[in-house]
Amino acid sequence: MSMPRLLAALRSFRKPLKSGYPRLVVLTDDGRGYDLARQSLVCPPEAILIERTYGKKAAPRSHAKGRQPIRLATVSPREAREGGLDGVHWPESRMRLRRRSAVGGLIETASAHRGLSIAKANKQGIRAILISVAFPSQSPSANRPGASKAKGSIRLAFLQQAFPACDLYGLGGIQAKTTRYLARSGLYGVALISGLTK
Repeated sequence: MSMPRLLAALRSFRKPLKSGYPRLVVLTDDGRGYDLARQSLVCPPEAILIERTYGKKAAPRSHAKGRQPIRLATVSPREAREGGLDGVHWPESRMRLRRRSAVGGLIETASAHRGLSIAKANKQGIRAILISVAFPSQSPSANRPGASKAKGSIRLAFLQQAFPACDLYGLGGIQAKTTRYLARSGLYGVALISGLTK
């Protein structure tokens, strides 16, 4: 999917920008070849770029000139500050490690696969939440045994209605067409790993 087509589809979203966060989130996945360097090349500046570190240290923020995406990583708040990042992304399995006193001043996002996880993130004050799997996807994690089924735009719309204070992003199977479906469903935005090109 070309970036112009995606950005055009994102303009159809109507949920108010309460958080002020971008409508687009781009994630890394080293195991699939979508590392930080590759994603930085295609990620537009009006987006959030999340480095999934899998226990490693995050790469320090680039000092390149010009506007850059909001940079988050799956690291501790202390490590995010040391790397000059804008904030922290909490995978569903790491939410238990969050301490409210440690995250002051940082942008936070979280991942969730079900309503209970959205409720936990919301209770902790995290408003921007990536929900997967939105649509059928070729991602290995979406197709592993026991993985949750694709939710589709109707179920995601119900989740957004159930948590109106949260800004929900659909993750998985994101294309220009499915992005427009999510825009009509009342979601806040979309998140993706693969498929974005210049």
